[in-house]
Amino acid sequence: MPYALTCTLHLRRQVQLLSILTVFSVIKAGHVTREGEVRWQLFNECSQGMLQTYLGRVNTRGFSDRHCLTEFHVEADFYGAIRLQHAQSRKYLCFNKRQRITLRFNGDSERCYFYERINHSGYSELESAWQPRLFLGFNGRGRFQSPDTYHVKRRCFYWLKFVRYVPEEELHHCEIRKPVDQHVRLEHTNMAHNALRNSLLNQIRATHDGPYKHQDQENRNGTYSL
Repeated sequence: MPYALTCTLHLRRQVQLLSILTVFSVIKAGHVTREGEVRWQLFNECSQGMLQTYLGRVNTRGFSDRHCLTEFHVEADFYGAIRLQHAQSRKYLCFNKRQRITLRFNGDSERCYFYERINHSGYSELESAWQPRLFLGFNGRGRFQSPDTYHVKRRCFYWLKFVRYVPEEELHHCEIRKPVDQHVRLEHTNMAHNALRNSLLNQIRATHDGPYKHQDQENRNGTYSL
């Protein structure tokens, strides 16, 4: 391998290692700041788009400025494997039993762990820790690419990684607002309906001063109400 290319790859590995170390702490003026987290954006070489989760689906049609959709929190274990947790939904990127990509709230399964491999071109490739030679890829339309085509459509498994440190005060910026409790909403609706119903009944109730009088009172007066 040429000396210049070897130096370039070595430098990239050093930069990536420093990026992962910032998961634990950020040093500023000799002191440890408040904890945050490191997030990745992954650009797919085949689709020319960012990996994103949108409406419960995973694709690579994202844009770099939409951080909440395209950023993934990186969690590393002691063996060098990583998990990718979506910044907004907080779900983990995982393979399922059919070797297709999915999202899970529980990322403890081995199918949710990946190894980052740096290839000879300097791109990152994400290999499953569950099964060797099982790589994550997407086609030119941003859809999941079958791992069986790894050697045929190699570019669809190439990733450019963009690293950003998110401080503690920004960690919850992407959280989805909790939906309103439907049971509480239904109770309020029923209360309003009953109040309106009682109001209307009070207006038409047959009282001595109401618009409709009792039948026996009408009969005594010699008139009949229709």
